[in-house]
Amino acid sequence: TASPSLDECSAELQDTCNSFVRESCYYTGDVVFNKTSVTDSHSCQELLATLGFVYQAEYFVYDSADHVCEFFSKKESVCDIYSGPVLPDFDECGEASSAAPTTPTTAKPTAAPTTVKPTAAPTTVKPTAAPTTTSTVV
Repeated sequence: TASPSLDECSAELQDTCNSFVRESCYYTGDVVFNKTSVTDSHSCQELLATLGFVYQAEYFVYDSADHVCEFFSKKESVCDIYSGPVLPDFDECGEASSAAPTTPTTAKPTAAPTTVKPTAAPTTVKPTAAPTTTSTVV
C-alpha cells in the first residue's frame, strides 16, 4: 500500500507477529500498472502514492532482480511460504495478521527459519497398467 512507508513498517517489525514475511505469493488482483527500470521498492511505493488513484491501484509489488514495479487492483494474495523470527511462534500469531506485506524480492535476507504453510494431506493414487501397443509387420 502507499502508507505506511516501508521505513515506518520496517521499524515496527521487531520480533512481532508482523515480522513474518510472505514469500512465493500469487496476487489475486489485476495488474493495472507495470513499469520497468524502477530503482528500488521505495520508488515503487512513491509511484503508488502518486499515481495509484489514477489506476485504482491498492497494492504494489517490486521485483528487485528485474527492477519492475507493478500495481494491483486489490491487495489480496495467496502465499506458500512464510519466513521470520523463531519467536513469536508462527502458529500462535494466526495467518490473517501474521505476515508483513512484502515480497521475497524486497525482503532482506536473514538467518531466520522458513516456515512452509501446511498443505493438504498427500493423496495416494494406484498405478495403472501402461498402455500396450501391438504392431504387425507384413
